[in-house]
Amino acid sequence: MLGELFDPKNNSLNAIRLVFACLVVVSHAWVIGGLGDEPELGGRTLGAWSVLGFFGISGYLITRSRLNGQPAARFFRARFLRIYPGFLVALLMVAFVFAPLSVVLGSPGSFALEQSLTYVARNLFLYPPVISQSTIGTTLADGEIWNGALWSLFWEACCYVGIGVLGITALRAGRSLVLAVTFLGATGASLAAHAGLIPASELTLAPPLIAAFTGGALLYVYADRIRVLPAVAASAIVLLISIMTGTATVLAPLPFALIVFVLGAVLPLRRVGAKRDLSYGIYIYGVPVQNLLEVWLPGLSLPWYLLLTFACVVPLALASFTWVEAPAMRLNRPKLSKPGLPAAR
Repeated sequence: MLGELFDPKNNSLNAIRLVFACLVVVSHAWVIGGLGDEPELGGRTLGAWSVLGFFGISGYLITRSRLNGQPAARFFRARFLRIYPGFLVALLMVAFVFAPLSVVLGSPGSFALEQSLTYVARNLFLYPPVISQSTIGTTLADGEIWNGALWSLFWEACCYVGIGVLGITALRAGRSLVLAVTFLGATGASLAAHAGLIPASELTLAPPLIAAFTGGALLYVYADRIRVLPAVAASAIVLLISIMTGTATVLAPLPFALIVFVLGAVLPLRRVGAKRDLSYGIYIYGVPVQNLLEVWLPGLSLPWYLLLTFACVVPLALASFTWVEAPAMRLNRPKLSKPGLPAAR
């Protein structure tokens, strides 16, 4: 059973998340570096597949975290401290370091302090759709976005809130039904968008992510009933169909999440990211670094572009984890009531 195979305390999900974060950076290289059309699989780019994987992993782990009996206040505090401090520092770095530096390095545009201030103010709530601000003055070419990877964080936070509410004791009996209905609703919205029944917009990007998150949540809820081998076989078939028909947006979220979790259980990569998880830092700093490189050294080939990108992003991700993310997460650890006594649970 999936619940028997997957050990929440001893798995390779950190390594898989690191791969997904790096693939998001690779995915953006084609667009930001002007390298032509990005390769797709099943109608989804490498970055889109990676974000689906992120949401599937979060759905399982966050649902487990919420339904394990911890108080709601502790759950929400932990979620806030995990994503918001790193996000806020990255937002400030783009507004007051990356944007003005782009002008120094050769951007033909201009930097305006008031634009940086509005960039921070309008994006404070995790880069919300519609009201968010993607540019800062004319520091980048028209239409280019300073940190396009941040758009998914708003939807992830919405999923956290949903699971937090679902953890209320009064809703215990209907949790599985709520998750199933949400998953089917998100899948239906993805199908409508894929079929062109809903005009494309920022909002139509969300349903596949919500389907992936709730799919991961359902995997947790039914982990003790899911037989791994038949489930993996069925998931592989559905993924193959989605790739061949270009319908990965609609069909892939749940089977992809299941295969990711099985890989997380069996791959021998448990030490990767165990002490320093750089995946979030790579995700939030990848696009700004790529934009800066494109301003400074335009026309690089893909190998050189990626080599220089990761040479800059990895130190930033390490700094983010060491000085921002890890200290923030430590704030949520229970304090010892007296020296030498175990922490209260």
